[in-house]
Amino acid sequence: MARYQIDNVPYPIDFQGSDMRLRTLQNAKNLLMCRMGEVPYDRCRGFDAALYDLPIDKMREQLLPELDRLMIYEPDAQVVSADASLLEDGTTYIRVIIELPDEEEQRYG
Repeated sequence: MARYQIDNVPYPIDFQGSDMRLRTLQNAKNLLMCRMGEVPYDRCRGFDAALYDLPIDKMREQLLPELDRLMIYEPDAQVVSADASLLEDGTTYIRVIIELPDEEEQRYG
């Protein structure tokens, strides 16, 4: 399994991507960026924004279970670790390490 890092810093979506690994990473990042309640007919999909209201220590405690719940929607991505920190401008930065199966594992399951 290969490890990759995603975060909650927005960037443009690549709609032309043909590499399955990059598409899976993009899907995982999109799940992280989406807020719970934003997706019509699937109000449980997305990151629980209530975590942003918690003190940073409490948020860190609840971050992994929330990310595990969130990545159910992207079954190829497995959360390994995550961290949250406050930036100087008061925003919360979330960094997530995920594992993706190798190309052979994806092909042959």
